Amino acid sequence: MCIPQQHQRNFGRKSVKLYDGSDAYRRWEELPIPMKFKVYFFNVTNPDKIQLGHKPVVQEVGPFVYDQYRYKYNISRNTSSNELTYYQNQVLKFNSEDSHPLKETDFVTVANLPLMATINSAMKLKFKIKIINKTMDQLFDKPQDLFLRTTVRDFLFDGIPIRCQERRNQDLIQACDSIDYTSKKTPFIKLQPDNGFKFSLLSHKNNADDGQYTVKNGEDDVQLLGEIKSWKNSSTLIDVWSNETCNQIYGTDSTIFPPHVTESSKLSTFQSDICRSVDLTYQEKTTYRKVDGLRFITDENMLTASRNYSKNACYCLKKTLGITYEDGCLFDGALELQGCLHAPVVMTFPHFYLAADEYKKSVDGLQPVPLLHRTFVDLEPNTGVVLRGSKRAQFNIFYRSVEGIKLTENLTDSLMPVVWFDEGAELNDEMLEILDLSLFSPMRMLDNIVWSLIGLGAVFAVVSLMSCMFR
Repeated sequence: MCIPQQHQRNFGRKSVKLYDGSDAYRRWEELPIPMKFKVYFFNVTNPDKIQLGHKPVVQEVGPFVYDQYRYKYNISRNTSSNELTYYQNQVLKFNSEDSHPLKETDFVTVANLPLMATINSAMKLKFKIKIINKTMDQLFDKPQDLFLRTTVRDFLFDGIPIRCQERRNQDLIQACDSIDYTSKKTPFIKLQPDNGFKFSLLSHKNNADDGQYTVKNGEDDVQLLGEIKSWKNSSTLIDVWSNETCNQIYGTDSTIFPPHVTESSKLSTFQSDICRSVDLTYQEKTTYRKVDGLRFITDENMLTASRNYSKNACYCLKKTLGITYEDGCLFDGALELQGCLHAPVVMTFPHFYLAADEYKKSVDGLQPVPLLHRTFVDLEPNTGVVLRGSKRAQFNIFYRSVEGIKLTENLTDSLMPVVWFDEGAELNDEMLEILDLSLFSPMRMLDNIVWSLIGLGAVFAVVSLMSCMFR
């Protein structure tokens, strides 16, 4: 009875390996359907009162939906190590139908990220505070408060200007030199041909790649299928987190997983957006369009504070000033991305899902719902094919009073939500039909053969036993 089961497993292995010309390779090389990249803004409804010390009140606006196209290029194969090396380009195109009635030209009132990042960078250096005060009006168009009234398109892609074109005095030269230095590290600020700068949240993700990857193709061990061996020519992150454990790169890119997934499987993905690997744990059985699957979600301790979960100690950088423990580490549900993005951005789950009360109580207008705000992936267990999934994260920034900066003098400490993202996909009917014919149905047929042979074996055993009894 082991023979048909072995055939079934061999078929599953062969059908998902990444070798030239296979269906699995073609799907891996270029996703056959676009992913959906959804952006939700937190529109600030009481900016004037916040300047007077009131608690921020926000209202979710979205989704602004973008079709995300991914394709791999400059692919090379190492036959001795069974690895593939490649770059992956992605393109974001606004989907007006899925976004309706919202448009990219809609205005939102959101946290002024470039201004707050500049202020936060000067908190520990008093001489920089003086420079910011003297140059703020020119650099940021005479801000009356700490918020931007901007279009969705400008904030995400076209950019918010930081006016360094005319560096008329030493203060402006110093301020703009500092911004220039930051622009070489952070993906959010780019030098313009006129010597000014522009801030945008997603332009670095549009028609661009996020570095070179090397992954296992599954030839020698199918359970390593898609496992990332290096990113940007390194098997570990360089100076992002505080030790080698957190800097270790492991897992897949979340679009591919090995076959033969069970409830006890240990799955992981590497997320370049936040510079870390993320463990997934089994949650429940699911059914998607009549296909049975297993749902995995992010590990419950992914964002647990280090004092409550010691394994997360190396994610505490103590570089982001705001609502923290006495030692500078963040409370539950938050991850500082200063080491990754070189900006004072704090990542949480959407609507502060699983975040500490210290953050939830600092803002009004949030309503965390597990089903809507947690990251998950549904897998067909025999093949590991992703049936549907969503990667969800929220970007925030601390608002607090900074001595010497008049615009901040009355602020109450808060973790200000800016945007949250839902990056996901689900197989449509056409793709399900293709996969059913090429993968799922053959696996079911082999499974039926196994049970038929087991049944026949049982019949033969009974007949044999009876013949012995009546001899």
